[in-house]
Amino acid sequence: MEQTGNRLRVGGRVIGLVGGIAVAMLFVASCASERPKPMAQPSPEQVKGNADRGFDRLKQEEGERRPSGM
Repeated sequence: MEQTGNRLRVGGRVIGLVGGIAVAMLFVASCASERPKPMAQPSPEQVKGNADRGFDRLKQEEGERRPSGM
């Protein structure tokens, strides 16, 4: 009779462990299936302003690197 009781306890633990792993896998899979929200697109004015600032920095760096004789 003791063996039957031990088997039931071990079986219950195994079922609990397998069930816990299954729940954890479902949780991870459900989180991974969410689609990311699209990033906000910059306005044309923002793009132009960023490009202008980038070109100004490039011009400044060119001036700093150019030897004084040129």
